[in-house]
Amino acid sequence: MKISVEKLKVKVLETFTKSGFTNTDAENVWNYLLWAEMSGIKTQGIIKMIGTEPLQNIKPKSEVRIERDKKLSQLIDGGANPAPIVSQQASDVAIRKAKEHGFGIVGVRNTFSSNGAQAYYAEKIAKENLIGIVCSRSPASTTGFDSIDPLFGTNPIAFGFPTDNEPFVFDMATSAMTFYGLVLAKSQGVKIPKNMAIDKDGVLTTDPDAAMDGALLPFDRGYKGAGLGMVVEMLAGPLVNSAWVDNKTFKEEWGSLFIAIDPDLLIDTSLFKKNASDLISKVKQSRKRPGVEEIRLPGEMALERRIEVKSSGLIDVEESVLRELGYL
Repeated sequence: MKISVEKLKVKVLETFTKSGFTNTDAENVWNYLLWAEMSGIKTQGIIKMIGTEPLQNIKPKSEVRIERDKKLSQLIDGGANPAPIVSQQASDVAIRKAKEHGFGIVGVRNTFSSNGAQAYYAEKIAKENLIGIVCSRSPASTTGFDSIDPLFGTNPIAFGFPTDNEPFVFDMATSAMTFYGLVLAKSQGVKIPKNMAIDKDGVLTTDPDAAMDGALLPFDRGYKGAGLGMVVEMLAGPLVNSAWVDNKTFKEEWGSLFIAIDPDLLIDTSLFKKNASDLISKVKQSRKRPGVEEIRLPGEMALERRIEVKSSGLIDVEESVLRELGYL
């Protein structure tokens, strides 16, 4: 249902500050949630305030701490803080190091909750005229390689590229659907699509509860999807000393990796942006399949939605989520 952005902001900030968050941290979480909700990414927006691990109920174990800091890199211990808070700090550090030295890589471990939409951080990096690569692993929920055990998280990866116009951003989960897609389906009392998940015995299911007890499938239901999920697990698990394949020794830890690259390492940034824009133009002008009116690129619809929300001041949020939060 449509709700005023300002009205929703007041309620969300009040929820977080009442839970003990500082005004700054509450504002940072709101900025992320708003971006995801405005983009139409319903499984990564306000819904993260409900379910088994609502963002506002997370109780950090310690302050965010820098474990290692080098010229091009940094490793951050999140202190079990919500990931959207720590991840904004990490992307800022990656941006700063890339601007100073051409390249920045930041690992984050020991956060409690996922980053949400990786595109938010990849876009943030790209808007600084840098190439952004962001990936994240989460507690095991996705199977692969013909196993029926949950092995990897939903393990999303995103890329952001600066252009002469808006950044080009591509973001995907390596699972068939996001875990919060299951949470949303359960909240709405509906089934999930077929061929998305299996139950604990390895049988295909459309029941979100059974899927939570079982496992999601890789995005392509095959070897390539499982392989890409494993690659993300490597980058955001062992490389940052986070958890990995934690289906038997679950310790609720999320790991992330943020990379920022200055195109000027290879060519002038202005030339890269010009070239990237030309590439996009050629793709958009390619011949269309019968019945297709326009070639649409990843992120275009999300950008249009954000522009519309900013213009109208109204945002569409799932009514079931608002009711569960007590906002209706």
